[in-house]
Order: sequence, then structure tokens, then C-alpha cells
Amino acid sequence: MSPSADRPTLVLLHGFLGSAGDWQPVLPALEQHFHCLALDLPGHGDNRCPLTQGPGFDEVCIHLESQLPQAPFHLLGYSLGGRIALHLARRHPERLLSLTLESAHPGLTQESDRAQRRQADGQWQQLLQQHPLSDFLERWYRQPVFASLSHQARKKMIEARLGNDASALSSLYTNTGLGWQQDLRPAVAELTVPVHYLCGREDSKFVALGREMDSLGLLTSLHSFPCGHNVHRACPAAFADTLIQTLIP
Repeated sequence: MSPSADRPTLVLLHGFLGSAGDWQPVLPALEQHFHCLALDLPGHGDNRCPLTQGPGFDEVCIHLESQLPQAPFHLLGYSLGGRIALHLARRHPERLLSLTLESAHPGLTQESDRAQRRQADGQWQQLLQQHPLSDFLERWYRQPVFASLSHQARKKMIEARLGNDASALSSLYTNTGLGWQQDLRPAVAELTVPVHYLCGREDSKFVALGREMDSLGLLTSLHSFPCGHNVHRACPAAFADTLIQTLIP
């Protein structure tokens, strides 16, 4: 479905370990109102191109920019995709119609916290590089942020991710860890387009982040849903309906 004057483009960025196909549960509803452009992040899905340089949100953005439409567009990012969306918004605020963050972190505010996060990420990196991908996935999806997943949902998620290339994933993980990200709250404050935040009520960490951003006056709207971290997978109908009502005048 091609973009038109009455159907603006919505660019969708998935999270770490995912792919453009992760948006499939919400696309049928969204495509009634938007030209949906779901992109694979580097090292994911059909995009097996690894990153080549040091900590590089800018490199990821440059990689994606050639795929973005020339006309202004709505931008939606989930988790890591949301953090990358924040960087794209900072680089190209004039190209946005809106920015929507789903369970995405605006950045740690203290350098000591970033250093601690880099150390923790180094352990994940070692696991990803030196052990079977299945081991990494099993431990990854047992983090507290995924606590709402049932045993069957976790098993299904792991099976869906086993086809990934561990070295390509490692490349992106190294370059876009939260420990390397600046605090982007000031960048959000400078945006002149609507900024929306969606999160699951069972995901207390990101509920708190959304409320904090809202209290700082950074958000146009804040929405929560009866689920965990991945709202568009757990509550696809409510997610799509909320997004449509939020973005369509």
C-alpha cells in the first residue's frame, strides 16, 4: 500500500533480537490508516549487515536513513528500536510528524550508571560470542523485564529468534548498549512534534520512565496497557487502536 496525502507513512523499528516481522500482529489495523514501513535493524531479519565501528548510534542511523521516506513521517520504535528512534529524531527533527516510543529508555542520567551498564553489557556480550545462541536467548528472556512471559510464550519467543546470526547481533549490541547512550531527554524537549509513550503496566521500570518523562513535560500523551514490556505483541488490538486514535487527527 503506497503512501498518499490521506495515508501518511509510519516507520516502525523493532527491538533487539527481533525483525520487521514482529509488527505483523498490528499491521492489518495500522495499514488502514498508514503506509507502514517496518525496517530490519542492522544484524536482524533480512538485514545481516554488521556494524563496523565503535559505539555507533550514528552509524545505525546512517544505515537506516537511506530507507526513510523523503516526505515527513510518523516514527515508532520499540525498546532498542525506540532508542534508535530517539537518535533519528535528534538528527532529523524536521522530517517527523510525530515520535512514539514503546517501552524505550531515554538514557541514563549519570555517567557512573552508564559505566555500570557497560560492564553488565560486557557480560552479555561475552555470553553471546562464546556460547550457543540458544543459551544466550534462554538467559535473555529470563530477565525481570520479560517476567510477564509465560513458559510457553518464552519458549515460542526463543524458537523464533534461533535463526539469528549471533555475530551480527553482537555487532549491534556492542554499538548500541544503554551504557553508550547519552541522556536524550534534552533532545526530546527540543522536538516540536507530538511525542507519545506506550508501555505495559506490568513493566514497572518503563512505567516509571514514562511517568517521569510525562512529569518533565516531554510527552504529549502517555498510555499504559495490561501487559508487560512488549505491548504490540501482547495487546495488538488495543495497541493499534490507541496508536490510530493518537496519531490520526
